[in-house]
Amino acid sequence: MRLVLLVATALLAGAAGGNDRRRDVDVVVPVDPYEHERLHWFDGRPHGLVPHVVSVNRAPYVCDADRQRFKTEDDFVYHLRSAHKLAWDDIPPQLIVHDGQVHYLGRH
Repeated sequence: MRLVLLVATALLAGAAGGNDRRRDVDVVVPVDPYEHERLHWFDGRPHGLVPHVVSVNRAPYVCDADRQRFKTEDDFVYHLRSAHKLAWDDIPPQLIVHDGQVHYLGRH
């Protein structure tokens, strides 16, 4: 939405000013467009069941205990619940994220 407003404002300013290169800009502050929209937890821990990762050309979820790989979070969680008998609350502390993949190493 901000991008649309920015483009519309630029087009209107360009139409009103013709080829005039002067601008009435006092300061330009570069801001990462997504950093202010991210959700931050004050305790520093992720609050989802399984951390979200992006993995290219490989499965994002790995069960190292059984040497199985999963393409979806649902399949991974189902495997942990059924094969390893993990309760919902036991899943997050058992996982690690390494090199863009979520790993379950085995029961600790």
